[in-house]
Amino acid sequence: MRTREAPLVLAKEERETLDPSGNGSIPAFLSIDVEPDGFQLPRQNAPAWPGYGAMFEFADRLRSRLAERSGTSPGFGWYFRTDPQIAEVYGRPDHVLREFPERISRLAANGDYFGVHVHPIRWSERRRSWVHDFADVEWLVHCTSSALDAYAHWSGAPCQRSRCGGAGFLTNDIVETLERHGVKVELSLEPVAGWGLTTRKVATAIDASPMVGAYTDCRMAPRVPFRPARHDFRIADRTGGRDLLMVPVTTGPPVRPRPVWRRLARRIVLGSAVHEVLFPSVEWPSERFYWDAVARQLESMNRPYLSLGIRTDSPDSAMMVRVRRLFDELPQHPLAERLRFLDPLDAIAQLV
Repeated sequence: MRTREAPLVLAKEERETLDPSGNGSIPAFLSIDVEPDGFQLPRQNAPAWPGYGAMFEFADRLRSRLAERSGTSPGFGWYFRTDPQIAEVYGRPDHVLREFPERISRLAANGDYFGVHVHPIRWSERRRSWVHDFADVEWLVHCTSSALDAYAHWSGAPCQRSRCGGAGFLTNDIVETLERHGVKVELSLEPVAGWGLTTRKVATAIDASPMVGAYTDCRMAPRVPFRPARHDFRIADRTGGRDLLMVPVTTGPPVRPRPVWRRLARRIVLGSAVHEVLFPSVEWPSERFYWDAVARQLESMNRPYLSLGIRTDSPDSAMMVRVRRLFDELPQHPLAERLRFLDPLDAIAQLV
């Protein structure tokens, strides 16, 4: 199926719809990583993707409620796994894109947009499991390149939006590969001392995958959109940087209550944590507490924007119940009147 990539610059009348009230709208990006419910997939009799179906229906209801509150129909981003694990288990990397064409058509008709999500997962005979291999540079480049090629073959055009930092993992080689394939915006950077520095596995709601290799420390990366330097994607370079724009996920000061032992452990390993990702999938004191924290963070920014990521996980899991409850609260929060969920390609001029 061919899809028309959105232009980088909006027409005047389209730009004006982003803030019809003139009260200071905030660009927002809800990125949905579309993938199987777990990582430990059987290599025969591959399972369906029930989390995708459940998220598809939930996003439709959320869209309607947000449109009623804000006066504009939101557009969400869907980032599809098209990497080597998907190709091996399902027979082709673009399996989910071709398996549900009616969903793609409906999402596109609603103003949603598409991109690529990558996990560098390979089968380990020694472990008898699928592992995240962060150690092999050639493998990382191959996973990224082949996933982008698969998407381009399906869509008929290069992929311009990506969340290729599966598990929040990025390297300079991955970012260079993204640029080489024509990606314009990358939305998976977590500019914090990431959780991957203190664990050796990547978890879903139903299973986990061991990690091989060192996790990238991104705590010094900018927490606002920037053009990355060619020698280090964690450094901004306004003049000689890469063509793609890094759009970090939204972070804020640590506000979640944690046991004393956990706070001490993080401080010993990572030093004093200044910011944390505002993950929608983790436990918060309440849904209202979460959106209040988001609102405070946006008010502190010179050029506010919101970027959140969720995955299509097991529908009945505690994690997905939390996600649905959290987003069910958003249309009731005052922030919903100001957020404009749109394609990041259409917001580049507002972000930099």
